[in-house]
Amino acid sequence: MSLLLNRFKSEWAAWMVIAFVALLPFGRWPEIPLLVFAFALPFLARSKEHRQRLGRMCVIVIPLFLCYWLPMVISSFDSLAPETSSLKSLAALRYLAAALSISILLQSESARWRVLKWTAFLLLFWAVDGFVQLFLGSDLLGIAMHPDRLNALFIRQYQFYGPTLAMLSPLLLEYARRRWPPWAWVLSFSLILGAVMIAGMRSGWLIMGLVLATYMLLLVNRENRELRLATFSIPILAAGVMLIGYLASPLFQERVEQSLRALDGTEAAVDFASSERVPIFKTGYAMFRAHPVNGVGVRAFEAAYPEYAEPGDIHLKKTGGTRGALHAHNVVLEVAADTGVIGLAGLLAAALLCWRYWRVMQPSRRQEAFPYVLALVLVLFPVNSHFAVFGTYLSSLIWMLVGLWAATWLTGD
Repeated sequence: MSLLLNRFKSEWAAWMVIAFVALLPFGRWPEIPLLVFAFALPFLARSKEHRQRLGRMCVIVIPLFLCYWLPMVISSFDSLAPETSSLKSLAALRYLAAALSISILLQSESARWRVLKWTAFLLLFWAVDGFVQLFLGSDLLGIAMHPDRLNALFIRQYQFYGPTLAMLSPLLLEYARRRWPPWAWVLSFSLILGAVMIAGMRSGWLIMGLVLATYMLLLVNRENRELRLATFSIPILAAGVMLIGYLASPLFQERVEQSLRALDGTEAAVDFASSERVPIFKTGYAMFRAHPVNGVGVRAFEAAYPEYAEPGDIHLKKTGGTRGALHAHNVVLEVAADTGVIGLAGLLAAALLCWRYWRVMQPSRRQEAFPYVLALVLVLFPVNSHFAVFGTYLSSLIWMLVGLWAATWLTGD
């Protein structure tokens, strides 16, 4: 019995992170492990050993969090949706508590390896599940394909399937690179790339392009010489996967043809190719120009949209003029529209802090942190169409990754 208790004590935090990833397809369910970490913080602070670690982690995590949180609070003062903005700012404190708890509880290397291992298996399962759904019409659990996109376990949240696979792919690829033979790494990369492509979300395609470029650079290092053949096979592999995906998936064909319309160069063509994002970008910029200091308020984009949209806006027409887009669909524009110049300054400060943290880490710690840091870069890459960065889904994912990054830090870093 005591052995089981000791094992639970040493492993429960890793399983909570794994549960968070496993629950991502299911709406608000990932909030459960996140809240477990948040509520664990006061109990951890009672231990002398944990208090010492907590003090060191606060120096790293709190400045980053303030770059995110203070613009939210300041934007709430004159928000166009004051109740929403205030509640969102208050509720965001749980991300800080969760990230600090993760940085304490997952400081052991074995715990982080467990997270990487089971996250890798989960991502591979999601990828295979997507292919099964494409060819059979329903996935391994009998979930029917959404009429608009491949959805696999994500059911109604089909738009999250491909981009989430792409954003978390470094966790799988790093585990495969370090623990599996080269052919298994190549197979894993192929499955994830193929699933993201057939999912039909172009934000996922761009993210996988970044992953591809990163690993092309990474795998030419001397320490990865056993994967050199994999390095040279990547371009051929990527082309083959995309060709197979194009031939097998009408959705993929449709999205490729739609995207190619942007080459016409006209605003109408770009709007069509971007799934009518141009009016959203224009409206977001109009909000920023009208409220340059602290924006229209965090998560007030939807409430402000009718006021700043141009006459005849397609998104207002779709709802009978009652509401428009939920968010700006780009991290920089969302921060600018919701929180103004103050938010943009916070975003820049956070990027500079992350760069400084990375530079001062010991080389061995950098290798440990690499999958989490790369995932953060992919989540927040500015030249992409994004989910709501202040929304629960992306915010939870960001601060879970920040906590895992912080967990790799040693006292001397």
